[in-house]
Amino acid sequence: MKVGAWVRGGVLALGLAGVPWAAFVEAQTAQPAAFRVGFSMDSETRAPLTVAFTAQAPTEYRVEWDFGDGTGATGARTSHTFYRPGRYTVRARLLDTRGQVQATASGPLTVLSSGPERAEAVVLLGRGEVRLSAAGSVAYTPGTPTLLLDGRPVGAGPVPIAAGEHRATVRVPGEGGVLERTVTFRTAPLPGSVPFETEVLRLTNQARARGYNCATGREGGPALPPLTRDPLLEVAALAQSAGMALHGYFDHQSPVDGSTPWRRVQATGLRARASAENIAGGQTTPEEVVQGWLRSPGHCRNIMGDFKRIGVSYVNRPETTYGRYWTQVFATLEGE
Repeated sequence: MKVGAWVRGGVLALGLAGVPWAAFVEAQTAQPAAFRVGFSMDSETRAPLTVAFTAQAPTEYRVEWDFGDGTGATGARTSHTFYRPGRYTVRARLLDTRGQVQATASGPLTVLSSGPERAEAVVLLGRGEVRLSAAGSVAYTPGTPTLLLDGRPVGAGPVPIAAGEHRATVRVPGEGGVLERTVTFRTAPLPGSVPFETEVLRLTNQARARGYNCATGREGGPALPPLTRDPLLEVAALAQSAGMALHGYFDHQSPVDGSTPWRRVQATGLRARASAENIAGGQTTPEEVVQGWLRSPGHCRNIMGDFKRIGVSYVNRPETTYGRYWTQVFATLEGE
């Protein structure tokens, strides 16, 4: 039997308390007390970088944004993708009902390089279906990825698929031309158990409610709120259990497509500010696997972590190395 744990905090959020960008509001006339600005982005700050901008201002006022790369937007909430690395000066202006500027905000935003452009392909295996994604690709120009399954264009949603060997290709427009990545994978029936997965969730939330102490191995500490089962985290969890069961590995990083837990969460379309993953192989019951995780400090910290959502998966393939594969994926989304 084996267990494995992984965790990542992913989003940096800054507002007036964050100082690096937002302690800068300068009044043009009488500054409205409610005008506040901030932003959130991936903590690695590497291009292409999508940044979510927010402004708190009186509802009758208008907020205009200048992103420093020749583009802008209007609205109290907006997002923008910086495709190229560099240092940008972002500006926000607060305009009253007559169009006169009442306050401005400006500050630097540094976007780091992600290295050479490249296409990445993420394969999220499911039961009789698959989802493909270009998450993790690096292209320093706007463009829409093309996803191909066995040479046939498909969308990002679940695609029905028959058992056997398959080929996934991602093509991404880049500055120097089209970038391409192809991976091969196999699919087969993935027997599971809904009652087993439900019980893993119940036992996990029970440990949180009883304040399980990861250092002492005892209950009685501060209670934590229950985790909510999220359908897209279920997709990421099943993809991990299925990948291990079908391709004969036990690792958080898939040797099939190179994806990490963080990238698999991204590939579902979720925007998480933190995520973690627990995996296990060989345990025969939900009680056995949850107790094993709780007795392991790293896994226990994930279970008792500051997360809001969870995905759970169980796959039973007796002919494989461990036979039974379990995965938990935890996350807190941006804005939660």
